[in-house]
Amino acid sequence: MAAYALTALNEIDVTLHDTTKPWYSLFAWAEERSGISRLKLFFGVVCATCMFLIPGSMCAMLVSDVLGFAYPAYATTVLMMDSVGQLPSGVASSPTNGSASVSPANRWFTYWLLLAATLTVQQLCGGLLRLVPFYCLMKTAFFAWCAAPIEANGAAYVYVVVVRRFFNQGR
Repeated sequence: MAAYALTALNEIDVTLHDTTKPWYSLFAWAEERSGISRLKLFFGVVCATCMFLIPGSMCAMLVSDVLGFAYPAYATTVLMMDSVGQLPSGVASSPTNGSASVSPANRWFTYWLLLAATLTVQQLCGGLLRLVPFYCLMKTAFFAWCAAPIEANGAAYVYVVVVRRFFNQGR
């Protein structure tokens, strides 16, 4: 468990230093100005966001939705732009084991399906969900895990455990 946590911390640190990511310049600027490492700044932002989301106000709902939408929209757009001009690869392979790699496209498409389903349920049951303690925090944490730029993110997990199993049952 500790090894997994250290691996995740290293991946986050590498991602914060990746010059191709949209947050690179912001964290570089903040690190230079404050003298605090990017990883510590990142966790400070995470803690501040969590404290803002805990009360579950209408503003917290909006911030939660924006946080769940902004980076995944950017990453999906980049993925689509990278694939412009490429021919379809044909029938997607369907590995039988759950540890097989999930393509970035399948991760992002799964993410968008999860977000759409969650927002639909939220529209139907919004009043009840506001009564659930820490709902905004839990939803934001779930979508942060689903959008995390790591191999084993939440969208890949849902794709392997739910989507692939559900759609491969009849085959």
